[in-house]
Amino acid sequence: MTRATIIWNSGIVVVLLTIALTSAIQGSQPVVLVLASVLLPFVVGFVLASFARNWLVGVLMVLAVGVPLLQLAGLTGVPLARAAWFFSIFAGWFAGAMIGWRRSERRASAGECRHYLDWDLKGKTFREWSPSAAQVEAKVRALDGQQRAMVSIVRDHARLDVCNGTKSQFVVFEAADVRDDNSWRMPAKPSQAGEVEVRLGDVTAPVDRGLLIDLESAVAIAMAFELGRTVQPEPDWWEGTQVLTVRPSFIGTSAARADRWAV
Repeated sequence: MTRATIIWNSGIVVVLLTIALTSAIQGSQPVVLVLASVLLPFVVGFVLASFARNWLVGVLMVLAVGVPLLQLAGLTGVPLARAAWFFSIFAGWFAGAMIGWRRSERRASAGECRHYLDWDLKGKTFREWSPSAAQVEAKVRALDGQQRAMVSIVRDHARLDVCNGTKSQFVVFEAADVRDDNSWRMPAKPSQAGEVEVRLGDVTAPVDRGLLIDLESAVAIAMAFELGRTVQPEPDWWEGTQVLTVRPSFIGTSAARADRWAV
């Protein structure tokens, strides 16, 4: 829903409520009658519209016209202000429709494509839907291994995790499809240089020195992933299920929670 639509609908609600209230207070009507004639139909219209179902328009019309006709025939037992009821229920409909449309847009966006950026900050995970390449680069460069330890990018079932122990030690995990263990890979290979303790916030794990890459390499890989491309690291990608022997011990609880969202 655009800003212009919201402003237009809000204006309609104000006009209809003004007419309804003016109609209800004519003739020095009791407060109870004013409330019943204005607030009650507004709430009814709002609730019906918030469900965003087309068939509820028919229900609205029946209530908008039917209740005043029943009151006119003396069948309601409540002396409602008929004009106020009619205008107020439509005011509630326009107000509720804005909520219903917003809810529908969110459902549609979630169903189109899962593309988001997760990042850790002081032990909490935050999410940005449909991030830009600039946002991805900024989050990777902001990693410090302490308060900001990991960035994850998810595009449907593809996933990239960038983990940082210090400014010069990055570990990257990538999967074309997280449902396939064989699709996981790292942009480096184990070496004979031994292991080094890499710290991410409160988590410390031993990592083969050959699996560590520098900041610029991590940024290049993250940007390529975000843009749907790939890079050829040196010496090569390390691929297959053996990558998962490193990843579970290295990524903390917040990333495990993100895995459940991504699959």
